[in-house]
Amino acid sequence: MADDDAIEVDLAGPDLLSNPLLNKGTAFSESERDAFRLHGFLPPHIGSLEDQINRRMDALRALQSDFERYVFLRGLQDANETLFYALVTRNLAETLPLVYTPTVGEGCQRFSRIWSKPRGLFLSWPHRNRIKDILAHPRFDKIEAIVVSDGERILGLGDQGAGGMGIPIGKLSLYTACAGLHPTTTLPILPPVFARIVSSSGNLCSKPLPA
Repeated sequence: MADDDAIEVDLAGPDLLSNPLLNKGTAFSESERDAFRLHGFLPPHIGSLEDQINRRMDALRALQSDFERYVFLRGLQDANETLFYALVTRNLAETLPLVYTPTVGEGCQRFSRIWSKPRGLFLSWPHRNRIKDILAHPRFDKIEAIVVSDGERILGLGDQGAGGMGIPIGKLSLYTACAGLHPTTTLPILPPVFARIVSSSGNLCSKPLPA
């Protein structure tokens, strides 16, 4: 690896592996495993990115429904973004309908049931007086692309409340995969209006929220 390609990080061991932007899974080299104290936290086999893509595509294709494939890809994105985007860009025709339309519609409808890790910015109505402080976080200093959804009329399915977050997540995933935006420069947002949508949509009020 050229010095210009190197990334300085202050994480090691499980902390590094739990960061989806830095995690490479079994593709960490022997020297990287030494430097970042990864031995014991990964299988000893060192795999290439191509090997990882082939294994994940086999697993993806073995699933029974597009919704299951959507959940699989969202989980991969939350675990290893290098592998996620490599897989998507090498299989665009097959994966784009899973990452975004039409499958994202069901992902929005069942958002509270599949939600597992935070992604995006939820600007809730009860915290409207804190929005300025929330947006002042250093994490957002390098943001270049924002996609906002108000959760209304999602793909003709009606108001989806917090589940509408699936739209900006999916759309920004395409911007990275197809236009080359770095994922750290993108931010999906659901603004305060969604709180009023939830209260006005009877079919959503009884649904559990993400824990």
